[in-house]
Amino acid sequence: MALALSTNAQPLPEAPTEAPDITPADIPSIPQKMWTKAEKQGTVEVFNYEVKRDGKTLKKHARVYLPYGYNAKDKDRPYNVLYLMHGGGDNTTSFLTPPKDWLRLWDVLDHMIQDHQIAPLIVVTPTFYDDDENIGANSMDDATQRTMNFHKELREFLIPAVESKYNTYFLMHKSMKKVNDRIDVTRPHRAFGGFSMGALTTWYQLIFDCAAVKYYIPLSGDIWHFSADGKRDSYKQVAEWVNAEISKSFYKNSFKVFGYTGTDDIAGTPERNIVAALNAYAPVFRYNKPDANLFFSMRQGGKHFYGDVNQYLYFALPLLWK
Repeated sequence: MALALSTNAQPLPEAPTEAPDITPADIPSIPQKMWTKAEKQGTVEVFNYEVKRDGKTLKKHARVYLPYGYNAKDKDRPYNVLYLMHGGGDNTTSFLTPPKDWLRLWDVLDHMIQDHQIAPLIVVTPTFYDDDENIGANSMDDATQRTMNFHKELREFLIPAVESKYNTYFLMHKSMKKVNDRIDVTRPHRAFGGFSMGALTTWYQLIFDCAAVKYYIPLSGDIWHFSADGKRDSYKQVAEWVNAEISKSFYKNSFKVFGYTGTDDIAGTPERNIVAALNAYAPVFRYNKPDANLFFSMRQGGKHFYGDVNQYLYFALPLLWK
């Protein structure tokens, strides 16, 4: 749960048994200017799209960050796309324009692009709920199921809609007749991240459809898998299940995960434990090796809210598309 913004916080499921230990990298402080507005500012707009689910058509929306200098008419300049999912009880505004005076990802992106720390990119912040107005209407079990199934919405509806409107690599491959083939071939230009239950969404995206996305940023969240009696599996069992699922994919050797959390975060120890378990029991992951595809860092004193996780993204973004 993203307790910092949610007004309907619910308890997390019971934690599984212990996992092996690892020593994560430290997350330093970010430059103070990230809390100010950059000279060259991007824009954030609302993007509307439709989702067909259970025989119904849902009208949904996401927020879209467009970098300074973005020109809709310049179809020859494609942009990489980062999808970011909010936490439980939160909404499509939580990363880019939070309602509190916390660090805004919008400002971080503007400064990093202006200072040439990262290439200009498009950032999309959707919701796993039916839409912003339905937050809190569902139980924790229902929300968990939505995070588990969001990969279907991403592939079937959101990617084709948003990446056909904006200048993306998906749009440049419009001559390919099959949409799924276009999604797969452009996966190197796509990243997915999320906070808390958004991190859970991120892990599930990797597990169930890593053909759609190459880069992953789970922020303050581990992986939930349940036994037949409804109890959470041990970290070892979860890691073995994850390994079996990802091993089914053609892209099992072509993905990277950058996990971040804080020492004072309620999800800090769980995320540390799942990374340790993946390192020990899931051979598709390579941690602390020359060809590593799993990276993990913790911030001393970091808590469970966007003011911290937006700082983590400052360090994650330059690692994407390398």
